[in-house]
Amino acid sequence: MKKLIMTAALLLTSSLSYAGAYTCTAYIKGEVVNTQTVNASKAIVAEEKAVDRLKKKGIVVDYVECK
Repeated sequence: MKKLIMTAALLLTSSLSYAGAYTCTAYIKGEVVNTQTVNASKAIVAEEKAVDRLKKKGIVVDYVECK
């Protein structure tokens, strides 16, 4: 059981160490409607997370750009 917990902790720690903070800007008809910070390993993953968060709030955007 201890090995299982240690393995899970190690995997979680190693995967989080590669994640970075991205600033994502959402646009509707070319105008900024929302800006948020998302933790992700790649920009495309950050964009997907940002879109999902906005959909949960009921906001549908044209596109999201993360840097």
